[in-house]
Amino acid sequence: MQVSELSFGAGGYWGMKAFPERQAAQLVDQALEGGITVFDTGPNYSRGNAEERLGRILKGRTENLVISTKAGSHWINNRNVKDYSPRAIENSVHASLRRLQIDHLPLLHFHGFPHPADPAIETVLKLKERGTVGALGVSTGRGGAKEALKLGIFDALMVEYNIVDRSLEGLISEAQEAGVGVKLKSPLAQTLYSRDIFKIGGPSDVWYLLRALKNHRHKFVQGRKYRFINDVDGLAASEIALAFALNHPGVSSAVIGTVKPGHLRSNLRVPHLQLPADLLERIERAGSR
Repeated sequence: MQVSELSFGAGGYWGMKAFPERQAAQLVDQALEGGITVFDTGPNYSRGNAEERLGRILKGRTENLVISTKAGSHWINNRNVKDYSPRAIENSVHASLRRLQIDHLPLLHFHGFPHPADPAIETVLKLKERGTVGALGVSTGRGGAKEALKLGIFDALMVEYNIVDRSLEGLISEAQEAGVGVKLKSPLAQTLYSRDIFKIGGPSDVWYLLRALKNHRHKFVQGRKYRFINDVDGLAASEIALAFALNHPGVSSAVIGTVKPGHLRSNLRVPHLQLPADLLERIERAGSR
């Protein structure tokens, strides 16, 4: 499977009903024009709204794209529910196909390593045999990724790796050696290195800051170590952070999510960016402190 170095994250504030669909569609068009061929979403993303929005926007244009969604997480009665039972997975996949307005899902990730594992894995393997889904993956942390690699039946992993958190660096190399593709989540590290992280310009800034505080509060101090990347002439700090994440040879694609055309434009420049050796060395040193 050929994938673009950047994947468009169809979730977060982008998929919320508070964000106008016209603007969401413009961002998708901008991503397509910039060479992005992978669109990552999930049935529980954006309070259950993301898949339907992506399906409407991409209707009739998915032939050469890799549409990726999840199984195991479900948006039910305004809350996220985990269910890896065979029936739930089967129903979830077919519901995702309807919402996305496609008849084949190129890439399906478990949203977390499934428990119990055997019935869930057997279910997705049957879906693959029937041609309902193509490649299989797991979106998970260290433990789930190790289990997935040990089984040797998954085509892809989706893990967190970025300038602030490089704890899975070795595991990504293991995946590369095993011929397993790696898609990065949070490659921009929630911009924890930014001097403007608490600068609020609109509702989306509030939403993303609150999510960072909820899920990554313990990394805020670590992010301060990398404030120096804000002072590199000619490069935005986010461009440096994204380029660093993509610099790992085991990374297949990095998922970027934004509601701002300027941010997306900046991100689209990164695959062609080569970071100076002295900057890479400084980033490495900062991470070892």
